[in-house]
Amino acid sequence: MLTIFYMPFSLGQSVVDGTYLSEGDAAGNGKCTLNINLIAQPHEYGDEVFSLESSGDGSCEWSAIGISKSYTITAGMINNAGIITFLKLTFPFGPAGNRIEATSFDLDGSERNKENFNKLD
Repeated sequence: MLTIFYMPFSLGQSVVDGTYLSEGDAAGNGKCTLNINLIAQPHEYGDEVFSLESSGDGSCEWSAIGISKSYTITAGMINNAGIITFLKLTFPFGPAGNRIEATSFDLDGSERNKENFNKLD
């Protein structure tokens, strides 16, 4: 017997909403908390739109608005120093895998920072 599960894309996006905690350094310091919330406004083009807010120590303080495409969220970000960067959130185990890899890039495309987050709720 073969069973096929189907989940429409619009329902799959809601599983990424929540609070995530970064791993921090080897001593457990510098942990960031990332909140991802679906912005429930109708839009004509693109996929779902998310509000992204990070808090914690040092470079953790930033906020962004992102648009998802095939479970990757791409966003424009402004960090606590007022520096504008781009942010890419990927889900290595899919959106239900409870893990996010966040990579920020400078405007010239060079990688600025990379952090792993695990879902808390």
